[in-house]
Amino acid sequence: MKRLLLLLLCGSWLTSQAEPLYPLLSAAALDSLHAQLRQSRPDTNRVHLLLQLGTDVLARSEELDTDFRPAWGFYRQAQALSATLRYQTGLITCLYLQGRLQSTAAADTTGLRSIRRGIQLSQLQHRPRLEALGWYYLGNAYPRVAQYFPLSIVCFQRSGNLFRQLGRRPETAYMLKQVADMHLLQGHSGLAVHELEQAVALYKAAGHPKLHYSYDLLLAANRQLGDYKEALRYGLATIENAQTTHDTVSIAGFYSRVAALYNELGETDQALRYYQKVLRNNQLTHSSEVATAGDIAGVLIQQGKPQQALDFYLRTTKGKTSLEPRVHAQRLATLYVALKRYPEAEQQYAKVLALPKSKPLSDMSRMYLNQTLGQFYLLTKRYGKARGYFQQALQESEHSGFLVGKSRLHLLLFRADSAQGNFPAAIAHYQQYKALNDSVFNDRKNQQVARLQVQYDTRKKEQNIALLTKQTLLQQSSLQQKDFQRNALLTGAVLLTLLLGLGYNRYRLKQRSNLLLEAQQQEINQQNQSLQHVLSEKEALLLEKDWMLKEIHHRVKNNLQVISSLLDTQSDYLSDPAALAALREGQNRVHAMALIHQKLYQSTCTAGVAMAEYIREITDHLLDSFDHQDTVRTQLAVEPVELNINLATPLGLILNEVLTNALKYAFPPPRRGIISITLTSLGHGHYQLVVADDGIGFPPGFMLEDHRTMGLTIVQGLASQLNGALHISQTDGVRISLEFAVGAKVANPALLPV
Repeated sequence: MKRLLLLLLCGSWLTSQAEPLYPLLSAAALDSLHAQLRQSRPDTNRVHLLLQLGTDVLARSEELDTDFRPAWGFYRQAQALSATLRYQTGLITCLYLQGRLQSTAAADTTGLRSIRRGIQLSQLQHRPRLEALGWYYLGNAYPRVAQYFPLSIVCFQRSGNLFRQLGRRPETAYMLKQVADMHLLQGHSGLAVHELEQAVALYKAAGHPKLHYSYDLLLAANRQLGDYKEALRYGLATIENAQTTHDTVSIAGFYSRVAALYNELGETDQALRYYQKVLRNNQLTHSSEVATAGDIAGVLIQQGKPQQALDFYLRTTKGKTSLEPRVHAQRLATLYVALKRYPEAEQQYAKVLALPKSKPLSDMSRMYLNQTLGQFYLLTKRYGKARGYFQQALQESEHSGFLVGKSRLHLLLFRADSAQGNFPAAIAHYQQYKALNDSVFNDRKNQQVARLQVQYDTRKKEQNIALLTKQTLLQQSSLQQKDFQRNALLTGAVLLTLLLGLGYNRYRLKQRSNLLLEAQQQEINQQNQSLQHVLSEKEALLLEKDWMLKEIHHRVKNNLQVISSLLDTQSDYLSDPAALAALREGQNRVHAMALIHQKLYQSTCTAGVAMAEYIREITDHLLDSFDHQDTVRTQLAVEPVELNINLATPLGLILNEVLTNALKYAFPPPRRGIISITLTSLGHGHYQLVVADDGIGFPPGFMLEDHRTMGLTIVQGLASQLNGALHISQTDGVRISLEFAVGAKVANPALLPV
């Protein structure tokens, strides 16, 4: 009884350490963002800065248990400015931040409504990345109690599927890890191990070096399965990976869980060494020392030093318990129990039960509390109350899948029933305890079972060999008999064939003329069938060719989308505006080419691209990319013409470059304007593309011949590829005209200033 009590005193529960979807901002990055915010204008860039700062405050609170309330100020500013600017991305992200803040503040389902509204808006506006984030935030906003676990799992799976479609492997792996975390809380430890191993493989394939949070969950899953060797291996790998990647924000939690493993294995010196590392880390980072001091005190009690444990705990936590009254009361109660000061212990337990709950307790926390209370009443010989608390703890252990804790509860119930003379129930609980305890700790028994299994497999193989030998002999005898029967049948068949041949020959002599006519008719029928077969094969080949062309276009489009995603990922690591602008222009060029292949594989005809729809989609994409939906209007006058891919691709790229230039320079804030795009037929296979804006035009003294930008070089090169004539002029704004022909050669183009 005493040993079980001491193990409970110092056992830290192995819950996984929180990990943000994206890394916390460094101190330098935060200072930079605050400096940019002070100098920013009331535009979408300011919205982004406010949301970045607010999100980081909340993520830091979720991971490090810091104050989340400053995030409200960033949210309110971002929401008001997004509403003024009608900035949809900002409004959606604000809804997500609002819901997360409400869930953090109330620890209930209050914030779910705001997050769901953000998901609906992202779906309506076809923003899959924002939708994926929304499903993640929704799954994370549900309280961590058993009834909400299935809902969280569905949300994380939907988020992971969207990230997988977007080609974002780190986020896909993160969502798989979240699902595994939920399965771990449900007690499905084996499934969680499988999912976590998949997540680690995805992280490694993506070149993601920070694997310690996944290893930390693998520690917890293997511990619940009773595989302490694997649990300890992953625990030490967690610490090593965190130190190697210099991501030691959560190192105290990693140390604590390794210490708890050693403690449960009875290695108290090792447990004490790691708990002391936790305490030093907490002192350096000014974190709470109450729980860790209690863990160290528990180890001291296991070593037979209860008074030293109490003195150490009171000395270490003096003046530091006001923020954690429940934890402090629980630790004091267990220490007083170890010293047999039962009245004082009962006073502390009464405080624990009387203190209001700021948020629902997890199954593991409730199990620990009920087990501790039951053990106290068992020590004080109030067996009825003890059994009630043990039964509640046992029920909660079913959800957690924690085999060691479950085995201890059966042993405690055995003691309670034995004390009251309820021997049948006591024996049943003791048998459960032995079965669970042996499955976790009895290595010798496992080795004996393994040897017996090998012996059994060997005998089974020998029996199988003998059986196969008998079957082979029987098969050989059967084959000999079948050979004799076959030969007899063949001889009879030959004789019968000769007789039939003679009769048939005489019949043919009599019916020769009829047979000749029938043979001719059969030949005609065969030729007709062959002709139909050839036609069917030709039709099938044509269909296959069409399908293959669509598949090729589809794969080309997917490859271009991967390139766009890579450019987008690269932009996350850049802060230089010029570099970001260059990446965005590169993405837009890739999008223009990908759009053609998308049109071709979605169309029933793979020979041509519908230019009206293609031009409209390029225009809409660029307006959204440069956030000019509210400041620039477009007027499209495109004839319903279809062009082959050799013409449509350079035309799309020319249009992309011209529109990009107009959106970047023609309408500086707060100027508004119009961009008109026309594609008309000039007759005899000739067409004219005109893009004109009413913007500020070229600056004074601007000479086209002296400015060879990348965009202008691309436009001239593509116009040359089309054998087209390119004209650039300026009246009220800039007008760019391109004349080209379909299926006919035109003189080499020249830049013709007007």
